[in-house]
Formats: sequence, C-alpha cells, structure tokens
Amino acid sequence: MSTSGIERREFLKRAGAGSVAVAAFPALAEASWAHGDDDNGRRRFYFQALSGQAATLTGGESIVMSGCGSFTPRSARGGGEFVHFDGTKIPSPNFIATGSWKATHFVSFDEVGTWGVGVSGILQLGIKLLPCDAPAIRGATLKIVCNIGPAGLATSPFQQEGFTLTVPGLAPFNPFTPPVGLTLFTRRCAQPEEDDD
Repeated sequence: MSTSGIERREFLKRAGAGSVAVAAFPALAEASWAHGDDDNGRRRFYFQALSGQAATLTGGESIVMSGCGSFTPRSARGGGEFVHFDGTKIPSPNFIATGSWKATHFVSFDEVGTWGVGVSGILQLGIKLLPCDAPAIRGATLKIVCNIGPAGLATSPFQQEGFTLTVPGLAPFNPFTPPVGLTLFTRRCAQPEEDDD
C-alpha cells in the first residue's frame, strides 16, 4: 500500500470517517427522498466524502458531507449533513460550522455511462446550507463526481471522485487526491413482470 493510502487511513481513523463512510450508504438509502414514488427515469445519488480548501487533508479548512437524493433534468430533491472544520488541527475537537443541507434545484447532469444499476457522471445541484446555530446560507452549489473504475467509466477530462462545494464568500472545497470518501449514482433497473402463479 502506498504511503498516501496509509496516511489517509490514519486520518480517517482519527477523524472517525473511515468506517462511517462505508457504513453510511445503507442508512442513506433509507431516506424518504431516495425511494418511493414512480421513478420516471429518476437517477439517485449517494455520497459521503471529505473535501478541502487546500490540496492536502491538513492544509486548511475542510468539510465532511453526506447526502442522498434523486433528480431528473427538471428537478432535484435530497439533502444531508455537514461538518466544517480546521484541518490544520487534527484531531480537531472544535468545528467551524455544522448542520444540514437541502437540494434547491437541478443544475446539470453529464452522464458518462452505466454499469448495471450504477451510473458514472457529474451532477450539479443548487443547495442551501442550514447551520445549526446560524441563518440559512443560500446560493451554494454542489458538484458530485462519480467514476466507476471497475467498469472503466471515468469523466473526461478526468475529474477526481468526490464533491466540490462552492459557498458565496468562501474559497471552494475540492476533493483531495487521492479521494477521501465514496460517491455513487444509480438508476432503477427494469423489473420483470411477475407471474400470477
């Protein structure tokens, strides 16, 4: 294993995000906005990842976000949680802001390809941040990138897996290299008709 992989694993262990990221997908999938009504071609998104304002995990302010939801070319729904913290102080018992976020509108989706129910592509959403102890922050954008390595499906030109959060008045939070976290887009497969027997 590379040195960067060891450093990333140690960071995740200290930050408590390693096993949480993997374990979070089943829980995220249970959210009401991820299932239910007639799909009509809706795509779903799931992610839990870490991005920062600097190139390295410990180089500056960072944000860990989770979320799930669904979208069409006309609408988006979903949301999740976030913790914004100073990555230069790890472990970091204090945080800058924490709360939830909610999708406000669909911006774009560039699909790379599909692999089973998995979908590779780039999703952009308008969102609002809802800090626990502060007014809502409107006008933010969230870009989520999903490459599916086993299928050879990658964005071109290549973009790092993860999320980019752009908040008015702040430097953008971009994915680290290598990425820290998971992203996944899915589509509902066509169900065969059931026999009456």
